[in-house]
Amino acid sequence: YGSSSARRWAHRPDAASRIRRLTTRSRTARVSCAYSTGAEAITACSWNQNVICSDVPVLVEFWASWCGPCKMVHRIVDEIAGEYAGRIKCYKLDTDDYPQTANSYNIERVPTVLLFKDGEKIHSITGTLPKAVYVSLCYVSAIVVSVGLLILS
Repeated sequence: YGSSSARRWAHRPDAASRIRRLTTRSRTARVSCAYSTGAEAITACSWNQNVICSDVPVLVEFWASWCGPCKMVHRIVDEIAGEYAGRIKCYKLDTDDYPQTANSYNIERVPTVLLFKDGEKIHSITGTLPKAVYVSLCYVSAIVVSVGLLILS
């Protein structure tokens, strides 16, 4: 037990460096960007300024922290916010934190996504659906707004 070869094996420097490299890789995998292009959280105080007074269409996800399907919709709304930045604004509102805002729009179940244009709710989706459904909702709103402008002019 007291041989020097056993001690050399237990304290090999190359084994320790392998362990350090593995932990370094696992740490870098968890790094995320602080400036995400995803949807922003919105509060009841900023609701009027960001949703009602917006000059572009606004997509708002009503969610709750305990809701599993909401996490899937989070990813979709974040992707839409990044892909359509400048053309549409995306926000998330926690219904547990701001129940009065959810009640004013008759949100009974989560996840619910509402689309606003010129401060008015023009469409809603409840439940988890494929991303294409949410994207088509945004395109339909753009067509409805364009047709409305053609009729007015």
